[in-house]
Amino acid sequence: MLNEKLENFVEITSGQIMSRIVAKEDIDEKIGSWKVIVPKAITSEGTILVEELPEEELKAKPDDKRITALNDIVIKLSTPFDSAIVTEETVGCVVPSFCAIIRNNNELDIDYLRAFLNSKTCKEQLRQKVTGAVMSILSIGKIKEVEIPIPDRKEQKDIGDRYKSVQEKMNLMRKIVELENKRNDIVFQELMK
Repeated sequence: MLNEKLENFVEITSGQIMSRIVAKEDIDEKIGSWKVIVPKAITSEGTILVEELPEEELKAKPDDKRITALNDIVIKLSTPFDSAIVTEETVGCVVPSFCAIIRNNNELDIDYLRAFLNSKTCKEQLRQKVTGAVMSILSIGKIKEVEIPIPDRKEQKDIGDRYKSVQEKMNLMRKIVELENKRNDIVFQELMK
């Protein structure tokens, strides 16, 4: 099995510099609002938390390459370098400059790609690329240099399916924990009355 540079299989685009397009209060004319995929909305499970997406009033339309499309992957440019897939709920969001968009050229199974990007193997490569830097911020060039193993499509699908299944279970567990914590909060609020 060969290891290839990631840039041979995907298109990697930096995020939008938001200060160039965000409308200032009472100064700039507003053209509309867009949801923004901020780094805290990207989970270690490889999902984007829709409830964490702020809506920004914009004075200019974001560059089309910096707006999410279905099955794009958004990666944080700072540690822990988590990556998340764009679903129907998060299509059309602006990706800010704290993140990058990885657009698959359909040469890789999308869940395999997401599994690899969130693997310790990939994250270690990314950490090594920013070692010694004053700030641990990845550049697009460094992401392009990441080496990815390329198994055949069947093995990619198998790995991707296993990853997706585990991540769905982890996401469900996170939701259960959140509900249990809310339940406890309600119990204590009632006890305090």
